[in-house]
Amino acid sequence: MFIMQREAIIALAVGGALLATIGNFLDVKGLLIGHKSAQVIRKSGYAVSWLSVAFFIAVGLFQ
Repeated sequence: MFIMQREAIIALAVGGALLATIGNFLDVKGLLIGHKSAQVIRKSGYAVSWLSVAFFIAVGLFQ
């Protein structure tokens, strides 16, 4: 399964970190979008990062 490959898990972690960072930057600076939209972007980044952690653990348990 593609999502269980090391490169995909790393890409999820990096992508989630970027989303969380961008969401936080937009929220603090108040640029381009509102507070709620920035929170959604930031929380989506956290969710993607935690998803990569879950896949990392699953790969370790099942292989």
